[in-house]
Formats: sequence, C-alpha cells, structure tokens
Amino acid sequence: MSQPATEMRYGGRFHQDDRGIRYCDVFPEIGKGDINVSIIEAGACLMWHRHYHQDDYQIVVKGSLKVGICNAPYTGADDLENFGMPEAQATEIYEERSRLLDNWKSLREVNNLDAWPADEGKVEWHYLSERNANEGPLFIPRHLWHGCYNYTNEPAILIYHITNKYDGEDEDRLNPFIAGWPYEREVK
Repeated sequence: MSQPATEMRYGGRFHQDDRGIRYCDVFPEIGKGDINVSIIEAGACLMWHRHYHQDDYQIVVKGSLKVGICNAPYTGADDLENFGMPEAQATEIYEERSRLLDNWKSLREVNNLDAWPADEGKVEWHYLSERNANEGPLFIPRHLWHGCYNYTNEPAILIYHITNKYDGEDEDRLNPFIAGWPYEREVK
C-alpha cells in the first residue's frame, strides 16, 4: 500500500510501497534538480508517467531493469480484444489513446522531438543493468512517457537525476491499459 513520502533528517524525501523504496533529493543542497535512488523489487512495474518541465537521466548500478520510453500509447486497434474487455470499455480506451496522440502532436511540434513519429505511438525498450552502467545514464527527454519493469528475481538499484526539483504538479500518469505497450521481458 502506497504511503505519502516522509521527510528525511537532512532534507530530501523517503517513500516506500510494495514496488520498492525511493530516496528522493538525497543531496538537497544541489540547486538544480534532484538526485534520487530507488530500490525496485523483483517483478515490480513502475509504468507510465511523463514530465513537462524536467528531463531524466537513469542508470542502474545493481540488478537489471527494462526501461520503456514512448511518445504516445499503442495506436493499433488489435490489442484489447485479447483481454475479453467489453466493447464499450475498449472504445473508451481507444478514444483516450486518440486524444493522447493528438496531445503528443502538439508537444512534438514545440519541443524539438522530431525523432519520434507524429502520427503513431512508438516505444523504445532499454535494458539497463550493472553490466552496461559503464555506458553512462539513459537520457529521457521531457514530454515522453517512461517507466521501468524489474524482470529479474532480485531487487535493482536505480540512480536517477531529474533536471529540476521535484514538483508533483509536473507529472502525468498513464494507465497501462491505455498505454497498451507490453512490458514483460521478451526472450531473445
């Protein structure tokens, strides 16, 4: 069960729920942005959210995570039938996906995100682990939905820097059914 974040002794915030433990703004004297550490439990999923005024840099120093970045929800019309969802509910989800794609088009135009398609949803999956941490952090630009899934049997430690101090009003959340992107580990 999720509880509100609590203040730490010398500043910063602490939050714990069934997905893991988060230590936020652990060096509060840093004037620009926050440095955060999350311990993400095995099998935990923290999908999808985006920011309007901050970018993220993420690196995994212990364990492994599958990190997804997307511009908009899945735009195909063939995924919800597999869930046995009533037609009216599926229609609502498809309409919300369409609305979010329209929103993405306006964000894309004004924020130099031309590498992402305007007329369809696209997801990129990145496998971050202690084995590839030497490549440096993954950059996640503002306005892109993102989240992670710990597909292993061990907790993972994620260190991430957000480029502005945390502001709860700067975060949108997206229901995974509406997002439509599967996040389970694919056998390769």
